[in-house]
Amino acid sequence: MSELPVSTVYLLKRAELAVRGCIEAAFAEVQLTPSQYFLLLLVSFDEGSSSADLARTMGVLPQSMTELIAPLEKRGAIVRRPDSVDSRILRVELTAAGERLFAKATEIGKRLEQELLEGFAEQDIAGLNESFAALTANAEAHSYHPRVRRLTKDAKLKSRAAARRAAAGRRARG
Repeated sequence: MSELPVSTVYLLKRAELAVRGCIEAAFAEVQLTPSQYFLLLLVSFDEGSSSADLARTMGVLPQSMTELIAPLEKRGAIVRRPDSVDSRILRVELTAAGERLFAKATEIGKRLEQELLEGFAEQDIAGLNESFAALTANAEAHSYHPRVRRLTKDAKLKSRAAARRAAAGRRARG
């Protein structure tokens, strides 16, 4: 079998899979998945986010958010409360138990990160962080990114609807 071509994106994916495997095993100590931890992280920084907001930030469908929230809610780590302005919106908040769970998982995550980055110079880590931030920004602005594609599609639909309304108005007037 011939060797696979090595590219930056290929190596990034390999690193992501390897690190994710470590994270899954580490977070199993506190019965969390990496996605559930990410959800707790987002809620801890923006207390009171709606499920829809969290889904957009995590890049998942709103229906998938229920699968992430339900086990955390069942464990008593989060609660959903009606928004004070719009009672149809449920705001997700950490409970005291959720704060403890998040703190414990964060300790585990920090320990794992230190172990995985052992042997890297500080300047190399800073360079990786800069490179990953730049790559993320490029990807999020790229025309293939789902958010950009959705915004472009929405703009086209709005433009077509406006053109149809204008045409209907012209026909009605004349």
